[in-house]
Amino acid sequence: MANLNILLEYRYRSMVRNNLILQFNYFLETKRHYFSLNEKDLEDLVARLDNLVLVKDNSYWLTLARINELVLLCSENYANNSELALAEDLLLNPRLVLVHVSGSSKPILKKRHLSLIEQFKGVADNPQAVKDWLQRETVVEIKTEALQPYLFQGLEGTGYFHREFLENINKRKLRIIELISYLSHLGLKDSRDLFYWFEKTNPTDRDQLKSRQCPCNLELFLELGRQVNESANGVPPPQSCSLERPNKEIEVSIVRI
Repeated sequence: MANLNILLEYRYRSMVRNNLILQFNYFLETKRHYFSLNEKDLEDLVARLDNLVLVKDNSYWLTLARINELVLLCSENYANNSELALAEDLLLNPRLVLVHVSGSSKPILKKRHLSLIEQFKGVADNPQAVKDWLQRETVVEIKTEALQPYLFQGLEGTGYFHREFLENINKRKLRIIELISYLSHLGLKDSRDLFYWFEKTNPTDRDQLKSRQCPCNLELFLELGRQVNESANGVPPPQSCSLERPNKEIEVSIVRI
């Protein structure tokens, strides 16, 4: 009888957990219009998911992968519209950096969008002298990395996802970073700069930029949602999913079987 009660309790808790995960994923469906999201919205999604579950099972990791997809989609959209600082914040810029200065017990918060040389320019007369002082007198500690690397580290560390799926994430990230670099080289720092550049540039250069822009494809986000639903209902996940890309179809394996 005791064993039966334990089994029933386990099944009940599993049902409640799965229902919560499914409800959260229904909520995520309303976020597919990623162009209205920002970094704070995405951080809130991660926090809400983590507060929802005690056990990080397959459904949890698939859901976290969906949030990572939203982060990538937002980054692609930012980069496509030359909002470089916003894209870099999601992909590259640590969210919290502390600077420990020799002889001081209290660290200094690094300003996110200033270089250390710019932030500490008052300690010396020229940039090289500031750099020398920083190297000699400070230790920099990254407390909270950018959101996308943080999520990727979690996904990679589970051993649940197929290497091809993880490599596909990194390839997309690299494409976004290359686009950011290209736009930065053109001197386009925001969407206004991009608009005026398109107005005055020649068709060849416009086509060159368009060829570098990201596709912002929702298919993987939707496929992960289908797999969450199946996982929560006890259906084994498929070995791969077919993703449509412009002029190309690729097969991406998501989870290890």
